[in-house]
Amino acid sequence: MPQFDRALVLSGGNVKGAYQAGAVKALLNHTFPDGSRFEPNAIYGVSVGSLNGGFLADRAGRAVRAGQAPDWPAIGQELENFWTDNITSFKSIGKKRGTLSLLSSVLFGKFDGLTTMDGAAALARANIDPDNLRESPAYYTCGVTNMATGDYFDADVGTFGNNILDYVIASTREPVSMPLMWIGDMPMADGGVRSIAPLKPAIKRGAKNLVVIAMKPEQLEPEYARKNFQSILKLLKRTISTLTSEIMNNDLEEVKKVNRACKLGGNELLAAGKHIVEFIEVRPEDRLPIDVTDFDSVDIANLIAMGEAEAKAALAAGWQTGAD
Repeated sequence: MPQFDRALVLSGGNVKGAYQAGAVKALLNHTFPDGSRFEPNAIYGVSVGSLNGGFLADRAGRAVRAGQAPDWPAIGQELENFWTDNITSFKSIGKKRGTLSLLSSVLFGKFDGLTTMDGAAALARANIDPDNLRESPAYYTCGVTNMATGDYFDADVGTFGNNILDYVIASTREPVSMPLMWIGDMPMADGGVRSIAPLKPAIKRGAKNLVVIAMKPEQLEPEYARKNFQSILKLLKRTISTLTSEIMNNDLEEVKKVNRACKLGGNELLAAGKHIVEFIEVRPEDRLPIDVTDFDSVDIANLIAMGEAEAKAALAAGWQTGAD
């Protein structure tokens, strides 16, 4: 039975994935007091977390195929370089649809997103190789929502083979903002619609050390809300974000409850295979300062630096259980 006890969970957040890249770099370069480093053997991602997670698993698998052990700190640096080299403006990943085009698509029932995302899809296909995923020592899944059935599922290369890249791309597609990804006759989209950070799959597969890197704060500054929530699209996005973040919060709270029960000697839980899960949560305190359709390389670099700094602070506090 494969061991998936060191899990990395990467949430969604569009181009705020740059923050995640900085946090991942800090994580993979961190040395804990006992001299150990975190080397994931399972990676779970949704939305841009699917892209970042797929990149990490790909590079680990590439090393194995070359007869080498993965150099995780170097892979963390590679992920940062991927962002700084490739994602320098919205034009590098997508294109806004013109007003006339949008009006026409709505009137004639052919709406397919406020933007195109061809650049992002091309980057995924160029940087994630199914053969590398097969050989990766880190099991990888991306969370996808079937918009026809409403079902959420985790897609991996073992199930979908070379078609896994279609599901990675689907996972990065936010409904309404971006085109749906049609796979066969099914419309697939961002797994973050149902689960902003897939903690449950990680726990079910035996995570004992779990690192979750999220990019959406629990609260927004009142001034930001006052200025932006008169936009129906931004209000809708915040509504969905609040609901999906609550799922993540509830999953973490459930982990803490089980940890407390195990610590108090819950023999029935232990006999049922439950165990203490140590976790580290990296999450911004406030809204990340970037416009997802109007940014430049400086904005990306700033988010990377923020992610790295906030991850270092979380890592300095060490593994948590919530059982105290």
